[in-house]
Amino acid sequence: MNVIDAAAEMHAESHLPEFLALDIMLMLVTWTCFFAFALVLGKFAWKPILAALDVREENIKKSVEDAEQIRQELEQLASTQKLMIREAEEQAKGIIEDSRKAAKEAARHITDQAREEAQIILQNAERDVTEKVKEAQAELREVGASVAVELASKIIEEHLDEAKSKKLISKYIDDL
Repeated sequence: MNVIDAAAEMHAESHLPEFLALDIMLMLVTWTCFFAFALVLGKFAWKPILAALDVREENIKKSVEDAEQIRQELEQLASTQKLMIREAEEQAKGIIEDSRKAAKEAARHITDQAREEAQIILQNAERDVTEKVKEAQAELREVGASVAVELASKIIEEHLDEAKSKKLISKYIDDL
């Protein structure tokens, strides 16, 4: 008896439903097809599939390395940016401080110049007042001399002439 007849006899004796019955022939054909298909895939398709997976794996590794490198570069850029911002802030503070110093210096210079101008104006005013006082004194002397001459001329009416008496009175007033 061969295997097929034994399987058929077993099938006939079993009381299992048809879909659960074991068909040896179907099983042999299925296993033969599976191994033939696996052999063909291994011979022709497996190498290209593995090559494609290797290429994909390399691409993924390269992408991860590139991402890591970009992350490191971004960290360096961020630290450089922070450094540049600190330097810019320090420069801004320096510029502000220099501007304050320049403004204080300009204010001091303007104040000094205003004091000098005020001093000059004050000196000019004092000189003008002194000149006016001298003019007033001279006018007062002249008026005083004229009054004195008139008084003296009334007193001495004819002893001295007017020019000599004015000269004499001016001399006495200057001596005082």
